[in-house]
Amino acid sequence: MSKCSQHSFLVLAIAVPVLATFSARGQSAPAMAGCQLALPALTLDAAALLMQTVKGASFPELASADLRMRTFHSPSDYLQTRFSLPRFFLLRPMRYFVEINPGLFQQQAPGDGVCAILAHELSHVVSLSRGNRLRRFGLIRLLSKGYTAKFERATDLEAIRRGYAAGLKSYRVWVYAHVPSNRVAAKRRNYFSPEEVGAIQTKLAQKPELLGYWRRHVPMNLGQIESAR
Repeated sequence: MSKCSQHSFLVLAIAVPVLATFSARGQSAPAMAGCQLALPALTLDAAALLMQTVKGASFPELASADLRMRTFHSPSDYLQTRFSLPRFFLLRPMRYFVEINPGLFQQQAPGDGVCAILAHELSHVVSLSRGNRLRRFGLIRLLSKGYTAKFERATDLEAIRRGYAAGLKSYRVWVYAHVPSNRVAAKRRNYFSPEEVGAIQTKLAQKPELLGYWRRHVPMNLGQIESAR
């Protein structure tokens, strides 16, 4: 099988089950069912196609967005979201970039985790695409290394709302093992840990309306999740 064919087969193996779960209302709670395989052969081209698949299955509001993927290098981060500053300042139609660290390909991240973290990044794009340019300018500080815990946890909540809780747990378990040990505490502070995501799942199964409360009052630790009524 040629390299191109291998990439196409890999993406189709993931994309077909994901698209099959896309409901008429645009919801995709079971979308993770198509992302349960390991991705040792994932490349930038295949990841870009996978991102488009997750977008199509779970983010109908981004259907017309100019969204692209490119690489970046970091010892502790594997994905991030940016928008084109030249286009912003020249008042041209916005272009968004999901940037991916090639280390994600080399370290064999779990398939459901890759889908979930792509959903997290696409949730950032949704946030960035709302409102006028002045509002987007105010979000520039959130597109630097100084991501705030509240902003990132709110983005995790959006990915959970769209059906990616299980994948987020898988990804966080994986990422804790693939970043420098001195960065794990910051990851746990800025994003929901597997334990926190599990607690959110348990609470939402009992009381789904808590999601709306948490979107207004983002929980910053496990205690705040478990004490929610």
